[in-house]
Amino acid sequence: MAQPESPPPEQRRVSHISHSSRETLLRCAKSYFLSRIAGAPKRPALWLAGGSAVHEVTEAYDRRVIAGKGQDVAFDVGEEWALAFSAQLEKARGQERNENAWRWSRTEPIPVWDSLGPQLVQSYIDWRERSPWEIWTTPDDEPAIELDVSGYLPGCPVEIKAYVDRVFWDPVFERLEVVDLKTGKRPPKTADQFGTYGALIEAKYGVKPHSGIPFMNRRGTVGRPYELDEYTPEAVGALYGEAWEQIQRDEFPADGYASECFICDVSDACFVKAGPLAHIYDPDHPAYEGQAP
Repeated sequence: MAQPESPPPEQRRVSHISHSSRETLLRCAKSYFLSRIAGAPKRPALWLAGGSAVHEVTEAYDRRVIAGKGQDVAFDVGEEWALAFSAQLEKARGQERNENAWRWSRTEPIPVWDSLGPQLVQSYIDWRERSPWEIWTTPDDEPAIELDVSGYLPGCPVEIKAYVDRVFWDPVFERLEVVDLKTGKRPPKTADQFGTYGALIEAKYGVKPHSGIPFMNRRGTVGRPYELDEYTPEAVGALYGEAWEQIQRDEFPADGYASECFICDVSDACFVKAGPLAHIYDPDHPAYEGQAP
């Protein structure tokens, strides 16, 4: 169980929005409030630590390849993984020393990730070596690796933060493809994440990607592509504008599905879940002690 190390801070002033924060707001607004505004302590998730390490190592690989200008590069996947995963575990322990309190799949404890992680990295490297796609270089001469495309869209008064895993140039069909690495077992349910990236890329660089495509690391190949024609800057901006309006109205009901509470990292602070920290962070608790909204 996560424990606060000091009295809870004053409620935060939210100054931007992102795909992940909007997704949380839509899934359970209470979770959004506790995490983004109340500042409730978050329980680490082992799958997030592993996923972050995979992203770090694959990023290092692509940057090494670009620096080598297409020549064979020395890249020790096992060594790179060990360093990245160790750092992610220490970061998680900084949030919660008791690893038994982390969120994790019973079939994938830390020892499993020690071998699974390098496999997920290698599956990406193998795909990159056989794919004709090339890392796109932006008009600002920046390789599109973990690319910051944050910006403003029509209809949304605040900045939308976004970092794209990769944008590739397909020399066969001569078009841009947005790719997001997925280390979980399931592909994305909707195109919303890719649509957000596509609209922001179009607004920032004046070019529109053709598709959004998940790379499924466990399968070693890309998943179903999502065409992005309908995700114009205006359409996407309107969606984020609606989410921002809800935030400004302070409407944060606990309307998530019980099956999704497992993935919530702030359930310890939720009154609906009888969280032990709810009286500190959740205004719905009868004995709420936190800052007034």
